[in-house]
Amino acid sequence: MEKITKSIRNEICLIENFLSEGLFIIQHKDCFAINTCEFLLSKEVDNNFIEYSLKLKDELFYDQVTFKKLGFNENFKIKSRENKFVVPSRSVNYLKGKRFVSSSELKGRLSKIYSESFPLKSHSIFRLILKTEIEHLTTIFLGTDYVCDKIHYGLGLFKIEVDDVVYHIYRHKMNNENYLIIDCLNNLDFSSFKKVSELIIKSIAFLTGNWYQKECYVFAYSSSEFSKIDSCYYESLDDSIISNHEIINPNQFRSYVADDYIEKQKLSDLLFSENKMSEFIIQLKSKPELERTVDLIIEGNGIKSPLIRCSIFSVAMETIVSLIHKENKTFFTPLKSTSELNALKESFRLIISENKDKFNDLEIEVLNKKIDYLNTPFNADKYLLAYKFYQIELPENLIKLLKTRNLFFHGSIPYKGLEVKTKMKEFNLDADRIHLLVSILILKYFNYKGHIKNHAAYRMETENYYDELGLEIRESSFYRI
Repeated sequence: MEKITKSIRNEICLIENFLSEGLFIIQHKDCFAINTCEFLLSKEVDNNFIEYSLKLKDELFYDQVTFKKLGFNENFKIKSRENKFVVPSRSVNYLKGKRFVSSSELKGRLSKIYSESFPLKSHSIFRLILKTEIEHLTTIFLGTDYVCDKIHYGLGLFKIEVDDVVYHIYRHKMNNENYLIIDCLNNLDFSSFKKVSELIIKSIAFLTGNWYQKECYVFAYSSSEFSKIDSCYYESLDDSIISNHEIINPNQFRSYVADDYIEKQKLSDLLFSENKMSEFIIQLKSKPELERTVDLIIEGNGIKSPLIRCSIFSVAMETIVSLIHKENKTFFTPLKSTSELNALKESFRLIISENKDKFNDLEIEVLNKKIDYLNTPFNADKYLLAYKFYQIELPENLIKLLKTRNLFFHGSIPYKGLEVKTKMKEFNLDADRIHLLVSILILKYFNYKGHIKNHAAYRMETENYYDELGLEIRESSFYRI
């Protein structure tokens, strides 16, 4: 089998020298004062934004210095000796001039820019490069070995297929920087590539607890050989969320089960499979509720307050349980004899109809709705049934927490008000456990089988070990689901 060989040397060179020519001339409509003005751009390697300095031909009074009046709310082109770029509408997200007096120079930042020839609305071969802060980001996946710029990696490239399109996801270290690379091997429209790439990055963030997203570069090519860069696209994103709140850790799990599962040491049993990753992306792409659940988990990881994390994870729980319930209503119905139930419901409706003169229209509507929801499970039962649906047996402490999740969901807490400040440790553990409960349902939604990390138990085990507390921890640091 031919070894997979990659190279991103040209791309990294472009990234490190991005906009190095600096000076551009704006090409905009004649009605805007910035047309034909000098536009000086600079991009520092450590900054996830582009700075600009705009020299106006005529001074403008401060009431003329607005995004709309300058034309920043529309696309415009910029040209240098070597390059032509498009600055998309609303990409100028910061504008600074003098206040209450006229200005001859404006400064600010850009969030997005792309080559004039970039295939924004046509098909091409694409490669996304994202800087990360960890070297082994992709080694939790069961992939393959590969060579990138003469460096041999024993593991770290995995393949997924979404809508008959093949992607390679891998890592590379160059010039002391770590990168995540997503290659699309088929011709694809840019919006589809961008969406799938975002979902890949979110999926990795969900599994590892780290969402790397400060900025990204996308390169377009005419061939899947990735030999010549045709054009590039730059976008500044939000701050990364680095929590290390991983739910998959093959090395730790291998050590954890070493004594009891000798036959479970194989990497194929421990690493996250490529097929499951493909299925995960497909489900995220087609199920907005599932993507929102993952978003809530990732965003919640970045919040310091354990109380707020409990609330956000509880909302995530509500979202994923509602999705599972919506797609499997028959399983969740308390009464299975639907024919008898339908007859009973019609009897109730007949009674209401015969007594409609005793109620107003709103009351009649309420009574009929109650009949419609007669075979709907209680909320507490619905949550427990979601785990039963996937044949997950929860330990007693997680069942107890699941029954109190409604308190966090509605902004309350399961402890008395006077105890809040003394219960921060418990709140942190509760947040970890709700995170675990939601993560189990997300993983089982796309039929994952494997291990999942329980940070609450792992946190207590670590404290117990280093402080030599001698406590008995009654929950497991890892579960097999």
